[in-house]
Amino acid sequence: MKTRTRVLITAIAVLPLVLLTVAAVRLARHEQIVVRQQFRSLMEQRLAEINRGIARHFADVGRDLQRLTAIDEFDPDLLRQRTRRDPRLLQLFVLTSEGVLQYPDPSQPLNGTEQGFLRRAAGMFANRDLASAVALAESPAETAQESSSTSAAAVANAPTMPSRELPAKLHTFGWFVWYWDRGLNLIYWQRRPTGQIVGAALERSRWIADLIGELPETEGVSSFPAGDESFEYQIRIEGAAADTVYQWGRLSHPEEDAVPFCEVPVADPLGAWRLQCLVPAGQPAAGTRGSLYLSLTSGLLAAAVATAGLTAVLFRDYARDMREAAQQLSFVNQVSHELKTPLTNIRMYAELLSTDLDHISPSEADRPRQRLEVILSEGQRLSRLISNVLTFARQTRRTLQPHPQPQIPDELIERIVNRFRPALSELQIDVRIDADANRPVQLDPDFLEQILGNLISNVEKYASSGRLLLITSRLTGEMLLVQVQDAGPGVERGRRDEIFRPFSRLSRDVSYAAGTGIGLSIARELARLHGGDVVLLDGTRGCCFEVRLRCATDSGQFHASAPGEAEPEKRPEADPGETS
Repeated sequence: MKTRTRVLITAIAVLPLVLLTVAAVRLARHEQIVVRQQFRSLMEQRLAEINRGIARHFADVGRDLQRLTAIDEFDPDLLRQRTRRDPRLLQLFVLTSEGVLQYPDPSQPLNGTEQGFLRRAAGMFANRDLASAVALAESPAETAQESSSTSAAAVANAPTMPSRELPAKLHTFGWFVWYWDRGLNLIYWQRRPTGQIVGAALERSRWIADLIGELPETEGVSSFPAGDESFEYQIRIEGAAADTVYQWGRLSHPEEDAVPFCEVPVADPLGAWRLQCLVPAGQPAAGTRGSLYLSLTSGLLAAAVATAGLTAVLFRDYARDMREAAQQLSFVNQVSHELKTPLTNIRMYAELLSTDLDHISPSEADRPRQRLEVILSEGQRLSRLISNVLTFARQTRRTLQPHPQPQIPDELIERIVNRFRPALSELQIDVRIDADANRPVQLDPDFLEQILGNLISNVEKYASSGRLLLITSRLTGEMLLVQVQDAGPGVERGRRDEIFRPFSRLSRDVSYAAGTGIGLSIARELARLHGGDVVLLDGTRGCCFEVRLRCATDSGQFHASAPGEAEPEKRPEADPGETS
C-alpha cells in the first residue's frame, strides 16, 4: 500500500474519532444520568415481560411434548407414525435405561429421516451427552449444583413442570440442548417408568418459527414515564454464535455492530441466547435539548463532511490503482497469448529439425542434437509457464470449467511423465511409475496434464537432491487417485497450507529455485473444479502430493460447475507438447 493511501486511511479513522469524541464530551456534560437509568429500567422491564412470554410458550410446548413422549410400547412403526404426524418433530428416539440408543436402531433398516438424524446426532449418542444430562437432572439438588459447576459438557435444563406431578423419581422429564450444523437444537426427553428415555428432537426451523409467532412484530416506540417524549428502540434475539435470530422494532438510523443498550439471557431452554435492546446513539436525552443537539449536530455534520471528502479522495486513488492493476493483468494476458503462437512454431520446427538430424551421421549430429534438446526442454518449460499464467487469469475470472472425455488415466500419465524424462534424467532423478488405473473413465485430460505437470515440475526444481520421483495411480469408485512423491527436503508442517496460496514461495532468496508461486494453487483449483482436491500427505521424507479427481463413467453424469457461474471461455487448442 502506498504511503499516501496509508495517510488517507489514518486520517479517515482518526479525524471522525476526534470530532465524535469532542461531541460526546459535550453531550456527557449535559446528559441527565437519572433519565438514562429510568429508560434502562423501562427497557429491562420490557425484556423481562418478553422473557416471561417465551417461558410460557415453552411450558406449553413442554406439556404437549410430555404427552407425546408418554410411550411405553416402542414399536418402530408406531414411533415413525408419531414422528410423521407432528410437523414440529424432527425425530423421536428411545434410549435404554443405561443410555444406549434403542430406536432408531442403526442395525435395522432406516428411512431417510432416521438416517439423517443419526448422522447429525452421532456424536451426542456416542458421548452419551443426553444420558449424562438426564442423570444430572435426576440427581439431588446439591449434587446437581456441584456437577454443574464442574462439568460443562452436559447441557440440560430443569423440568418445565414440578416433579411432584410425577408418580416416581424415574418418571422425570425436561429439555436438552445440543449443537449441530446451524447452531442450537432442542430435545425434549422423558424418563418412562420402565426406565427407557423417550426423546423428541424438534425441527429447528419449525420451533423457531413458532417462537417468532409468539413475539411482537411492530413495537419500537415507547413513551418515557417521566414525560410525554417518545423514544425509538429495537429488540432482538441473538443466538449462541452472535447471530440475529429475530428482531423487531424501529430504528431510523440502524447501526451495524451496535452495542446493546441492555440485555438478559433468554428463558430456558434457550439460556445460551440473549435478549437485547438496541437504541439510537445518544438516546435517551433530556434537559437542555436545544444547545446540546445543536452542538452534537454541528460536530457530526463536520465529521460527515470531512469523512465524505477524505473517502472521495481515497476512492479516487484506489480506483486509479485498480485500473492500473487491471491494465497490467490485461497486458500479461495479451502477451501470454501472443507468445504462444511463436513459441509453438519454435517448438514445431525444433522437432522437425530433430527429425532431420536422424538422417545425419551420429558423430555430426551429436552436438546439434544436445543443443536441440535444450531448446525443446526450455520451450516446454516456457509453455508450462505461459499456460499457468493463462489458467490463473481464467481462474480469476471464474471461467474455468472441466471438459471430461473418455481417457485411460495410466496412458495419459505415461505421456505426461515422458515429456519430463529428459530433464529428470539430466538431474539423475530415478522415475518410477506404479500404475493401476487402466480402465476408461471420463476426465479432462488438460486438467490432469496441468496438475501433474506442475507437481512434477516442482520435483524438478525443488526436490532434485532426493534423486527420486514415484508416481502411483489407482481408481477407487468414481475417484482417480494419483500420488506424486519425492525424496527432497520436504515442507515444514506449519507451512503446508501456505504453499497452496497464490504467489507463495517458501524462500525469498534470489538463489532459490525460480518459479511464479502459482503452480500449486492452480493444481488445487483445477482438481476442485473436477470434483476432487490436491492435498499434501503426511510423510517421513520429502513430499507426497495426492491428486483426487472425480471421474464419472458416463459424460452425462459429470457436473462440476455451480449454478450461476459464468460460462467458460472457449478453450484454446492445446499444443501437443504443452502442459495446459
